[in-house]
Amino acid sequence: MSKVATLLTLTAITVPECDRQTGPSADGLAKAGDRDYLVGWYKLPARHRRTRKPIPDRPGTLIPVLKIDGTYYSVCRGWEAPLKECPEGLEWAFTPSSMVGTTIGFNETSNAYYIIIEDQGLATNYEPYISGERRPMTRIDKPSGLLDATAKRPRTNHDFLGRYQPVWPPWFRFEIRRDRDRYVLVMPRLDGKGQEEPRELTPLPDRLGFTGFDRQKKHRLTYNDALRRFELTKTGSCVIRMPLARVSPAPSSQRGAVPQPHMRIGIPSWH
Repeated sequence: MSKVATLLTLTAITVPECDRQTGPSADGLAKAGDRDYLVGWYKLPARHRRTRKPIPDRPGTLIPVLKIDGTYYSVCRGWEAPLKECPEGLEWAFTPSSMVGTTIGFNETSNAYYIIIEDQGLATNYEPYISGERRPMTRIDKPSGLLDATAKRPRTNHDFLGRYQPVWPPWFRFEIRRDRDRYVLVMPRLDGKGQEEPRELTPLPDRLGFTGFDRQKKHRLTYNDALRRFELTKTGSCVIRMPLARVSPAPSSQRGAVPQPHMRIGIPSWH
């Protein structure tokens, strides 16, 4: 299995299959205006796993609540995961999922924001896990240094050639190249020594872009006209997106390294 296929498999664990008919319809997702007070950036303090005491000298985790095309999202494992309205605020919208019940809200009594992280993987593997625990979060300004996914609209598949890096962690890097009459995916080896064997990509029949990132060809590289960015998408009865930034080649002294903002971003999960 290639590095990108391995990473896509890992990141997809907490973002469930969307081609099942058990997921919510678009009408079940929170619409713009209902929960706009939750849109913004938050810091979840780091704490000791067993004692739950805060660790002041650690940076913690940044959790965004985004609003895109009238739907609320947060981030988990690199994917933008839709949220739906609930009595407490916003909650994880996809089912089935190990993260069902994860909720972001505001406590008017304590005047504090919080997150409830429901994670079946954590519940199974971590003894002190407490379901329903409200963890306080601090509202912060949008951090600087984030990758910018804005890119010029491609006119042909040739315009997809180049290097990409996900906007949200986990960060990895891949390249689309032209090899004679083929388009191929190239990635560094997991051990950082050299490159994986190039994987041939298949042009999409109905639009610009490619498939072939995984054996089942469930992931696509496309361009989102509305958001003006390249994305990895997984499509079924709904769409989940991993926004991608175009990046420059790394200097020879840093070849194989992936420049990363020094921050943890996204709802924590066991996987």
